[in-house]
Amino acid sequence: MKNKQDLFTGIFKIGIKNDGKATGQFVWTYVAIDSTNSSLLDMYAGKKGMSGIEYAEGNLNAVTNDLFFEGISKDDPNLILGLDKYHLKFSAGKQAIYGITETEGTNEGLLFGLQLTKETGEKEFMAAKEKIKK
Repeated sequence: MKNKQDLFTGIFKIGIKNDGKATGQFVWTYVAIDSTNSSLLDMYAGKKGMSGIEYAEGNLNAVTNDLFFEGISKDDPNLILGLDKYHLKFSAGKQAIYGITETEGTNEGLLFGLQLTKETGEKEFMAAKEKIKK
């Protein structure tokens, strides 16, 4: 969020079919929260470093490189996640994705950016996902 300390990191698996249909699995890890918001401080107390998985579906517009996802479900045993909407765009060389999220129906979501890899991240993704499912 702009001018806030809220911070999640993650490792993501995104699949895009030839027809533009997209799926995503986002393993989010809570790192920090805005210390001026007492409700969030209470909600995240003692949860630093905990993770959850958000499952999303969406579409890619291949002409504009716009990628839209909407969270549809989650594995969140530590109650750290909401389901967001993601308004993203591929960089010109398709080496990165950037954009914003809508958090609970507002446009005050997170700034979103990630560097793309191919199969090299599969092992790390599966390890992060397995850690939550235990």
